[in-house]
Amino acid sequence: MPIVKDAEQIGTLTLEDGRVIPRYNVKTETTITHVDTGAEYESEEAAQADVDNPATSTTADKIKRDIKVFAPSLKDMMGKTPK
Repeated sequence: MPIVKDAEQIGTLTLEDGRVIPRYNVKTETTITHVDTGAEYESEEAAQADVDNPATSTTADKIKRDIKVFAPSLKDMMGKTPK
């Protein structure tokens, strides 16, 4: 199951011409899997616990992260010109 971090506005940037541009952390989905077994981890902590567990042969090199980044729409990225 992917770990989803939703988009959020983290501030604004005011340009020299007065336009105010919003700044965002974009939405991401991260899937963490074991390269050899294909097992999917529900969190970074679960993957790290598997690496730290001496009863398993899992190493940090065996953990794969697939990250899907969702770009904001052009409409959201355009600033507003003050009147």
